[in-house]
Amino acid sequence: MLIQPSHIEQSGPGIDFSKLPDGLSIRMSDTVEDFEYARNAVTLAYDLTGYEHVRLTFEAKEYGDEPHPPPPNPFADDVNFDGLALSADGVNWYEIQELRSLRSDRFTAFDLDLDAAIAKWGLEYGADFRVRFCQYDNNPAPMDGFFLREIKLTALNAAVFHLTMDDNAASPTVHDATPGQRHQTFLDTGGNPNTDAHAVEGVVGGALVFDGVDDRIIVDLETGIGEVFAAGKDFTLAFWWKAPTVEFSEVYDYILTGPLSFAYRTVNNAIRFLYYRPIDNIAVQTSYDNSNDGEWHHYAVVREGTTVRLWRDGVSNFSNTHANNAGGFAANRMFLVAHSTDRYCAPGAMDDFRLYRRALGAGEIQELHDAGS
Repeated sequence: MLIQPSHIEQSGPGIDFSKLPDGLSIRMSDTVEDFEYARNAVTLAYDLTGYEHVRLTFEAKEYGDEPHPPPPNPFADDVNFDGLALSADGVNWYEIQELRSLRSDRFTAFDLDLDAAIAKWGLEYGADFRVRFCQYDNNPAPMDGFFLREIKLTALNAAVFHLTMDDNAASPTVHDATPGQRHQTFLDTGGNPNTDAHAVEGVVGGALVFDGVDDRIIVDLETGIGEVFAAGKDFTLAFWWKAPTVEFSEVYDYILTGPLSFAYRTVNNAIRFLYYRPIDNIAVQTSYDNSNDGEWHHYAVVREGTTVRLWRDGVSNFSNTHANNAGGFAANRMFLVAHSTDRYCAPGAMDDFRLYRRALGAGEIQELHDAGS
């Protein structure tokens, strides 16, 4: 998804924005033909908290600009150079792309992996992450200067918690809560596939099938994940689920619990979504009939302010707005494919369970759905 800059800073005598902010283009050159050097800099600030797979793309050409490199990384805020740098704190800067070898007869396209850049220098994405284009020379265009166009930053949301359901590795936050207490392992590879959780092909890798008797997963929230469900906090919970093709025999077979649940209904073989308002414990709900179709479906639950929305297969047809929706959940663990008791374990298969510390938009949820389509 395209991420817009939270704000744009400029310094220098010769900066011209031809389009702002989508498809941003910038011309940079001195304004006076006096052979006195001038520095032009444009800094784009982004809130990249909770993002990953960040890429910066743009096209650039020069007007006979003489090359001026920066000192070794990291360097100070006000250094004169011809290039592209980034900063996680607004103080220390790191050049990630030199712009001293541009052509003057045509544009050069750049596609930069910012994940690799921050990993190289031990940086992290944050609320005021900055990217700077800098040009330093002593004459106006067409003798000196840069032309930068189609500057775009794209990223994917990073889940604060992600279970791929195809990994049997131990985890300090995840437990298999079947009566045998196979802690820190998702499935019993030597177990009976009719009674033990077992692996199957999923939509984005492997998935887990649960028997509907005692298979369930506990996710401990003491490590900080529980803060996602605090009062006034937005969140998104998303996963793939395939209901069994047999007719449902239990009214309440919980798929997951905590702030919400998905429950099977014997009427019309429906999956019912319930969100329990944390202040008054009133459940708002909707149902999807004939859900035992043997197909994978992608679900996402989004709390944004006082509004709760449900998405299925990239489409939202349920929304509820109430002040009590924004309360905090006093939970230190989350149960998947089960209620918090030994009862109400759900038969079916789950894949790619994700929890986000923000409300995903329609395009982002569609991307999650499309990744498994």
